[in-house]
Amino acid sequence: MLELKKNSAIEIIRPQQWYKNLLIFLPIIFSQQFFEIEILTKTVFGFIILCMAFGGSYVVNDLIDYKRDLTHPEKVKRPLTSGLITKKQAIVLTFSLLIVAEFLAFILNPIFFIFTTLMILTTLSYSAFLKNIFLVDVFVIANNYVLRAVSGFFLLDASKDPYFSPWLVMGVFFVALLLSFGKRKSEIMYLKDSANNHRKTLSEYEPETLNFCIGITAATIIIAYSIYAITGPPEINDWRLVLTIPIFFFNLILYVNHMLKGDYKGKEFNYLLKSDKKLLGGIVILFLMVIVLIYFVPGNYFN
Repeated sequence: MLELKKNSAIEIIRPQQWYKNLLIFLPIIFSQQFFEIEILTKTVFGFIILCMAFGGSYVVNDLIDYKRDLTHPEKVKRPLTSGLITKKQAIVLTFSLLIVAEFLAFILNPIFFIFTTLMILTTLSYSAFLKNIFLVDVFVIANNYVLRAVSGFFLLDASKDPYFSPWLVMGVFFVALLLSFGKRKSEIMYLKDSANNHRKTLSEYEPETLNFCIGITAATIIIAYSIYAITGPPEINDWRLVLTIPIFFFNLILYVNHMLKGDYKGKEFNYLLKSDKKLLGGIVILFLMVIVLIYFVPGNYFN
């Protein structure tokens, strides 16, 4: 029974969602500081802090959505709704995670602490009421993606005058919007007539509107990324990342195709990666290409 409780405590903080916190590594990668041990260590600690902060926030969300999750065919299996964890245990867990995360964030960097606090407050506000407001729900989610990425900027070596491109910020924002619109569409297709019982705003999202939002958001993403790749990160200042545009576009089209079909049953992006090895492979290849081009290819090749 003790082992069951341990597994349930881990499950309720949703480690499968922690991939979103990897956005904190974008600044260190594109600023050419990824292999600097001190900066990398700070960023890894920042990643752990974000995982704790959002883990605690996910527990709060489950407490608020307890009755709604009982009507969802997948979420009813969560530790809280299935009875593996009591509400009292969940409350103790979430307070412990949020307090420790805030304490560690303050020690790591005061500005990072402010961003972490803002992310926690935004997530809790989303769980409490913002997720019930049409369009506001997806924009709040996208904003938290941007905060994750920008927070990593303040862990870099300030003496090197790092610069976080607005095109990269824009790209992160619209990728998050795309993920959110895709999830709303798949939820509607999966839950069908019971969609409104689970999430109030689902009744306001028309399939045609979501298809339009998915299309225009995907187009904006490829434009933003192409401009960023052509101009290059300020520390590099050349066009080497243009070579990654085809594989980036390949991954984008694969994901959009899944969204328009609605064939992953309202689940998160990580579930889709498990079922589509082609998409997973494409993302891995894109990451490796970026690392190789930024760190291992001489700049004079692209003058």
